[in-house]
Amino acid sequence: MQNTVFARLFGGLDTLIPNLQDARAGAVFYAPPRGKNEHAMFCSVSQVDGDMRLIELADDRVQRDGEIVPAPWLKLRVDMSNKIAEVLEMEYGNGYEAVYTGGKTVNPQRALINLFAVNWLQAMVNFELAFLSTDMPVAA
Repeated sequence: MQNTVFARLFGGLDTLIPNLQDARAGAVFYAPPRGKNEHAMFCSVSQVDGDMRLIELADDRVQRDGEIVPAPWLKLRVDMSNKIAEVLEMEYGNGYEAVYTGGKTVNPQRALINLFAVNWLQAMVNFELAFLSTDMPVAA
């Protein structure tokens, strides 16, 4: 296994999303909050093209200290054959970042954006969170 940010990002997604290899376009996953003041996480597979997947992740936090803020959101390209993933877009409380803009222009924050995503996913793994398919029955 490669030890790059992109391989670690793939590893986090593969750990958290059930049957990522077989996920179809339109599949939606949900990681429920563990406690009263925690937030839920959502994941959707927006596109599948062979071994490539576009995955979107978001949490449901919309308030901070009474102020409405955008929920953190990531759009990732996942390459199943090479076992790597990369953030393409990210929205967070302070703004929006696109990794690639027009042609071959790469955001100078590309490495930090992907490292943020790796750390976010690793925190989910550390807290033993996992996505559940919304196609599966859930006991209340």
